[in-house]
Amino acid sequence: MARASRNSKKIHPTREDDSRADLWKPPAVLDAPPPRDGYRQRWVATSILGEPVPHHTVRRFREGWTPRPKDTVSDDFPVPTIAHGEFEGFIGVEGMLLCELPEDRAQARKEYFSKKTGDLNAFVDNALNKVEQTGGVAINRESDSTYSRGPGRVASD
Repeated sequence: MARASRNSKKIHPTREDDSRADLWKPPAVLDAPPPRDGYRQRWVATSILGEPVPHHTVRRFREGWTPRPKDTVSDDFPVPTIAHGEFEGFIGVEGMLLCELPEDRAQARKEYFSKKTGDLNAFVDNALNKVEQTGGVAINRESDSTYSRGPGRVASD
C-alpha cells in the first residue's frame, strides 16, 4: 500500500483549490443591461397589481423618458421583451418598462430640482428669521441632508 507524501494536494489543498470562480447570487427579476453611452435608464411601472397606470407612464414620458428597444442591446445579454400591446418590442417585465433619458436632459432635471429645493429652503429660513425678529424664541439651525437609494447605500451631502 502506497503512502501519500506530505506535499500531496489531497492532504494540503492550496488556496487556488479553495477559491471559487463563480459566486452564486439570487436571480433578479429586474436585471437590466448596462445603459447606453450618453443615457441614464430606469424601470417605469406600466401597471400595478395587474391594473394599468397610464398617468404614471405618461408623466415619465413627458419628463423625457423613452422606452428602450430590444435591438439596442447586444445579443449576449438576454433581456425580457414585451411581446404584445402598446410596448411590443421594448424591454420590459411584469408591468415594468425599461426607459432611458439622455444625460443632458437628466442633468437639466437635476438642476431644476436642486434650484426648487434651494428656493424652498430659503423660504423656510426667511420664515424662521421673521419669527425671531418679531420677538419669538431664538432658533438654532443646523442643516444636514442625506440621500438614500435602496438599503445599505447612503450618501451624505
